[in-house]
Amino acid sequence: MKSRSRQWILIVATAILFVSGIAALGIWRALGSTPSLGEVRALARARQFNRAQALLARYLRVYPTNARAHLLMAELTTEPTNAQPEIALDHLGKIRPDTSKQAALVKFFEGKARYQHGRYDLAETCWAEALRLDPIVPEAGWALVDLLDKEGRTEEAHRLGMRLHQVEPDPRDRVRILLEMSRIDLETPDPLSQVQLFEPLVKEHPGNFPLSVTLGLALTRANRSEEGLQVLHDALSRHPDSPEAWDAWLTGLYQASEAEKLAQEFDHLPKELAGDPRFAKHEGMISQFARDWPRAVRADLRAFAFEPFNWGVCYRLRFVLRQAGNTAEFERIDRIYETYKIAYKQMRGSYYERFEPGETSNFPAEDFTQHRGAYYETLATKTLGLKPHPELYQRLADLREKMGRLDEARAWHRLVLRDSPDDALSLAALERLQ
Repeated sequence: MKSRSRQWILIVATAILFVSGIAALGIWRALGSTPSLGEVRALARARQFNRAQALLARYLRVYPTNARAHLLMAELTTEPTNAQPEIALDHLGKIRPDTSKQAALVKFFEGKARYQHGRYDLAETCWAEALRLDPIVPEAGWALVDLLDKEGRTEEAHRLGMRLHQVEPDPRDRVRILLEMSRIDLETPDPLSQVQLFEPLVKEHPGNFPLSVTLGLALTRANRSEEGLQVLHDALSRHPDSPEAWDAWLTGLYQASEAEKLAQEFDHLPKELAGDPRFAKHEGMISQFARDWPRAVRADLRAFAFEPFNWGVCYRLRFVLRQAGNTAEFERIDRIYETYKIAYKQMRGSYYERFEPGETSNFPAEDFTQHRGAYYETLATKTLGLKPHPELYQRLADLREKMGRLDEARAWHRLVLRDSPDDALSLAALERLQ
């Protein structure tokens, strides 16, 4: 009896060992055939995204909780030529970040996925959060500047770009982001493309204030003034105390040539906003329509002091000074105007002299061969940020100073002084521009 029992135990033990051996062999084979994340990244660098994604899927079957692998999958599936935002969001949802840097990367890739879904509002929120978590998270700042630029939020893009310039550790990107601020002033978003991009989203989410403003102003510029003014009025109704809402509403009325309505609505501006300098340009325009030249001069002088980079305000100030008979001040502003115009053309290039600032245009980004301005010449410089370029940077500083972007001028001079601390020209310029 005991002999049969021992025999049975031996059979069962042998069976268990056999099954365990098969399982162990299976695991060994699975592990042995699992690709490494290095292999996946190599394929991604070669832009073989399909193969990289397939290998990474095999890796994740073996290591389903690896956060780096899930983040890499999100990176692969938000590449513009391999956009699969649903897959990216699924993998990002499986990550529990353990550092602020990792959390920032998760938000950056989530922003890319939201952007590819057409949810530009959510993309902005994600990228802003990524920068809050890690101010130097790669690419998030560039993506957000580009989005703000597409939405026509030029001054927000400018302020963000200047902050990024201050903290960017890569010397090449530090110069390029500063150069990007010049491009934003040279290229105005096409209102038709803005309508195409943002109208569906605003209709679905009318409560999104920044996009409503973007769409409303784009519609008024695209000869759909009635629709545009309705969008802007709705935004103002939801935000009656917002200076941005009032500024957009008054701008829309001006763009729609509603001069009488503009004057009426300006009188309804909340008292607490009346002293805000952003509204001086509207007062100047209303006064100009009314031929109240002294009031127009006072308003436009305040507006130009607030926005010395606004060539439209400079042009109107020049006009009303002439009408008011203020010869000395007219000649001073006329010199500024002409200096700005020349600097603009030198920055943009003679090829584009038929355009005026603020007009929509398309630029051949690859055309560095002829008639290129300072922007394109700088963009084509291979050693930008890596080697000293004092004369080029000082030229850009001079042009941006003449165009009213004094903060950019100071930044270009500081780049010169980074390489040549005793450069007399840049030291004197910084003293003057304080």
